[in-house]
Amino acid sequence: MDPRKIFLIELHEIIKNSSEEIRNHIVSPSEDNIVWDEFKLSEEEVAALKKYKFDDVALSAIEKTVRDTILVAFHDAFSLLDAVRDPEVVELDDTWLGLTLSEPNEEEENEGFLHDEVYDAYWDWSEQRNKDDD
Repeated sequence: MDPRKIFLIELHEIIKNSSEEIRNHIVSPSEDNIVWDEFKLSEEEVAALKKYKFDDVALSAIEKTVRDTILVAFHDAFSLLDAVRDPEVVELDDTWLGLTLSEPNEEEENEGFLHDEVYDAYWDWSEQRNKDDD
């Protein structure tokens, strides 16, 4: 099967699993449920979630909403990759030409991994978003 097709199929599985994970966070909220410290829930936020008794219909609606939102987020990200959308946070001096994803070759083995860089980029994003506030 084409690697791009495999990637996109797996992406839908990741989206589904992520929406189910959100269901778990809502049903059993905890400060420890969040992987990255930047998004840890406060005691007040955990207590607020615990007040609600979500039934299966409400949880299903939340899952569907989350899945749709994540799918749209990936669509927007891929539009940026495909250069049919321009960057909105970073000001460019030139025309945005997009990026390509390709199968790795030996020369690319030492390049950084996107799954690692996405966390570091959070701080760059935060800085770009807040530079006008200074």
